[in-house]
Amino acid sequence: MARLIALYSLPSTNPGDALQYARRNGPYSLTMIAGANNKLPYGNIPRLLIAWICTEAVQIQDRVLTLGRSLGNFMRKLQIYDSGGNPQLRLRNQMQRLFRSHVQLVYQDTHGERFVSSAIADRGEFWWDLKRPDEPMLWESTIRLGEDFFNEIVSHPVPLDMNVLRAIKRSTLALDLYTWLTYKTFVLTRSEQLSWKRLYRQFGARPDRSNDIRTVDNFRTDCLRELKKINLAWPELNYDTAKGVLVLNPCAPSIPPLRLFRP
Repeated sequence: MARLIALYSLPSTNPGDALQYARRNGPYSLTMIAGANNKLPYGNIPRLLIAWICTEAVQIQDRVLTLGRSLGNFMRKLQIYDSGGNPQLRLRNQMQRLFRSHVQLVYQDTHGERFVSSAIADRGEFWWDLKRPDEPMLWESTIRLGEDFFNEIVSHPVPLDMNVLRAIKRSTLALDLYTWLTYKTFVLTRSEQLSWKRLYRQFGARPDRSNDIRTVDNFRTDCLRELKKINLAWPELNYDTAKGVLVLNPCAPSIPPLRLFRP
């Protein structure tokens, strides 16, 4: 996963006609801007797409990613199966929203600021037949990642356990928490207390409602439920709860650092 995505969360619910989506985490802020279709991505599919394209980019060290000749085969790579409701159409819709979007990451402190802006993808070709998803097409479907987005991925990759992702893939909140916690455990050297209000601003659906006690309390309940699921798949994860805070304790990362360098 790209570090800039691990620090934040994508929209979890349909943002409607909103053209921008912003999140802040300490000195970092992320803004996602809708592309040509004026629609932002949301839900679990863009999260699985991002995990896949980041994994491919790190492994092959190339901006051009091959999605394949068959939509059905690509869906199986993402662990998306036909459970009714036309998943092929949902996937194509979210791919268009995600790959046409732009992202901007800003670091700002008292000394100055630094930012990078990039398209998620600056070129794409999709030849799949939605009505016949398992039929191979004559041409490969491909995307070319934006240059700065690609550089961010390969320069600051956060390793994820695909088995954990598969276990929690139906919950956008669980996906966001797992991705963020994986990054945190690599850099955490001592216990850290995080208020639920701050976590809601980072992961909640409506950051502007972070001062609403009931909203934050409901979010806390949801987080604790999803943390239990993550803990089942990642037993080493070490956290506690105290009044008004989540306490993260140093623990073994989801993937040991040395595994980054194994084929």
